[in-house]
Amino acid sequence: MSGEPAPGAAAPDAPAVAPSRSVQARPAGGMLGRRALGGMAAHRPRERQSAASAERALGACDPDRARMLRGLRAGLLAAAALVLLQAAAQALDYGALDLRIRALNSDSHASVFGIASLLAQGVVAVAGARRAYRRERGTAGWLALAALLGALVFVRALVTYRAAVVAVPLACVLVLICALTWRDPRAARAVVWAALALMGVSLALHEVGLAADASTASDYSWAYQITAIVKHGCELAGWVLAATGIAAGGVGRLRAEQAEAAAGRTRGGPRPERAAP
Repeated sequence: MSGEPAPGAAAPDAPAVAPSRSVQARPAGGMLGRRALGGMAAHRPRERQSAASAERALGACDPDRARMLRGLRAGLLAAAALVLLQAAAQALDYGALDLRIRALNSDSHASVFGIASLLAQGVVAVAGARRAYRRERGTAGWLALAALLGALVFVRALVTYRAAVVAVPLACVLVLICALTWRDPRAARAVVWAALALMGVSLALHEVGLAADASTASDYSWAYQITAIVKHGCELAGWVLAATGIAAGGVGRLRAEQAEAAAGRTRGGPRPERAAP
């Protein structure tokens, strides 16, 4: 018949069949492709770790930031050590020595840790004066802070401490510290704000509780002594951390302001002259 191919003739080409979508979507190699994708997913955490390591290395290459972080760590360790020593000395003086050693009793500003608290407050004043001397933004505020703290040191050293008497100037000090360090690097600012919280707790315990200034409770009880340890420990740690954060924050703050000033000079500099046509 005419429709059949002649004997010995080549068969006509079969029509091409398009592969199904399931075949097209299947990754080449089957299981091998899935393993490759799994390996790529497994390497992503390593890539993120490498990026984090690179970021830490970049921060470590900044000498000012490294110096600031070293100062913060040293201040935190110093504050923790002083508070532990103060608590141990107070407990020893009450539990074993019947409050006979005045140098160990933090209720007295003539004690070792009372003097340490006064010195730490003086260091905060010096740190504020130094930041004013470096001509940062808010120079007048830093000078006011240093003068106010210097006056409070003399008041605490020379007269009987009463929180009600120094509450207003001390509140002004805390507000000034918070406002002046608002633009400091985050790590230094966190330390300063922790110091402010501790000093707030100490001021509250000076007003209320067994160890309040106007309290008539007997010193000879563990409840009183523990309250006094917390009160004086928060005060001591607060001044130490405030000095640490203010001093460390000045390192990064001055560099940031210098960079901003340089960028402003660059933007406001003379424009290049146009070439003559």
